[in-house]
Amino acid sequence: MPGPISDSYDIEFGIKDNARDVKEAIINVRNKITSLISDKNLNSITEIVHRQDSKVTMSKRIVCHLSERELRIIRFAMNKALESI
Repeated sequence: MPGPISDSYDIEFGIKDNARDVKEAIINVRNKITSLISDKNLNSITEIVHRQDSKVTMSKRIVCHLSERELRIIRFAMNKALESI
């Protein structure tokens, strides 16, 4: 019978350092996006999703260059968010 899992082991990411690295990568991409959209008008996500008014500032187009790595990190984070809803 196997022994207990060590505190330094993470089921999904292997060692805890890997989980820390994934978290740091997500934070870095989030910060890049935040610098483009700012957080001065914090709204609830439901308010943002339901907005249809074309006059609000959220209708403006923002050009953002993301690497394939950053897009994969965003997709991973979005999949995790979907799992929690």
